[in-house]
Amino acid sequence: MEERRLLLAVALSLVVLTAYSLFFAPTPPPAAPAAVPSPAAVAAQATAVAPPEVARPSSVEAPPPAVADERERRVEVVGPEYSVAFTNRGARLVSWTLARYRDARGSPEEMVPPPAAGVRPLDVETGDPALDARLREALFQPSTESLTVSGAEPRQLRFTFSDGEVAAEKELSFREAGLVDVTVSVTRNGQPVPRRLLWGPGVGNPAPEEREVQGYQPPRGVVFGARGLEHLVAEKLPPTGQPLAGARWLGVESHYFAALFVAPGGAGSGLLRAEAGATRPEEKAVVAPVAGIDANGAEPVRLFVGAKDYQAMAKLGHQLERVVPVGDWIGPIVVALMGLLRWVQSHVGNWGWSIVVLTVLINLVMAPFRHYSIVNGLKMANLSPEMRAIQERSRKVPLMDPKRQQMQEEIGALYARHGMSMGSQMMVGCLPLLLTMPFLFAFYRVLTVSVDLRGAPFLWISDLAQKDPLFLTPVLMGVSMFVM
Repeated sequence: MEERRLLLAVALSLVVLTAYSLFFAPTPPPAAPAAVPSPAAVAAQATAVAPPEVARPSSVEAPPPAVADERERRVEVVGPEYSVAFTNRGARLVSWTLARYRDARGSPEEMVPPPAAGVRPLDVETGDPALDARLREALFQPSTESLTVSGAEPRQLRFTFSDGEVAAEKELSFREAGLVDVTVSVTRNGQPVPRRLLWGPGVGNPAPEEREVQGYQPPRGVVFGARGLEHLVAEKLPPTGQPLAGARWLGVESHYFAALFVAPGGAGSGLLRAEAGATRPEEKAVVAPVAGIDANGAEPVRLFVGAKDYQAMAKLGHQLERVVPVGDWIGPIVVALMGLLRWVQSHVGNWGWSIVVLTVLINLVMAPFRHYSIVNGLKMANLSPEMRAIQERSRKVPLMDPKRQQMQEEIGALYARHGMSMGSQMMVGCLPLLLTMPFLFAFYRVLTVSVDLRGAPFLWISDLAQKDPLFLTPVLMGVSMFVM
């Protein structure tokens, strides 16, 4: 009985204590803040936990900021002798005119070929067609929309583009006259991309009248290097293009104009290939050359765009004047006559009359030699009847017969009676012709290659570089030759 009471008392005590702790529990003390580990401890813990073979980069390179224009715009460069226009879409060249030369319509001569579906002059080619198309459609940010070149100091025009992945820049340094420095850079994800600077297809815009002239030269590739001067016709270039190594300069030329890249450092690599050029609707499709030069170095590529003026190109250096076909053995005479023709024109004021005056001067210089030739011809005419009689008597004598020697003696005596010598007769008769012939060839070459005659009027002829519209000059030439 006592044990039952004891167990009941214990149970009631547990119930009371449990109820008290539930309803009258004390407020718990605030928790102490957790200790923040130091950066050194965190780095040590990360080093201890990370696998030893995983490399942790110390810093992450930020992508280049985006640089692009908000709209397409035209950018113009004006100098004393040229006017150049670009579009900022692809930083592409759309016009390059020469102030000193005029086309058939009287407008400044245009060096950029008509727009075509392919490449354009001063395009950049990387070897990746997708990247090339991406760059041609990109809106580059120009450094200015209008640039005037004057004075001795060069002026710079810069086009910049970046989309965070691809970054490109094209910088051109213009002077009043002479060569243009072109620097190109293209990177993708911060890594430089191989690049090539192009010109083409072709150069200039020859009019239909120019193509009809006999001897018209369509645009062709030209390169000057260790093998000398080489001309490459577009139709004969291989489909993949003609690689060029060790070129001092290369480009595209027409009869009177050229666009040439001068390789950095005096020698470089390039390429010449053929592409379809743009034509007028009424004309058949043509194939024109495209020239490309490697532009991977920091040194700029130098560019010549202009007329094939021998004296002006010789002042630029790099033997650019070799592109003017003055000839090899008569070249010095051609250059001298070109300078003399310009001197005469500076006093006469008309290229047609200057040609007439120079022709008279050349004939006056050659007059003594022609005089000797005419005098010799008259002497030969006087003795020709007796000469024919001697030859007729010996006509049936065999070549090996001793009587042939007798005939030679008779001819020698005949020359002596007329005050002539058989030994000097060949020299007197041929020397005037040999001396005058190089000057005649050289003067004809001057009239063929001189860009000054292009567009120059004379009497009824509107352009001395074109054919005579009335065909009177061939008739006059024939009459003058008959009179002479």
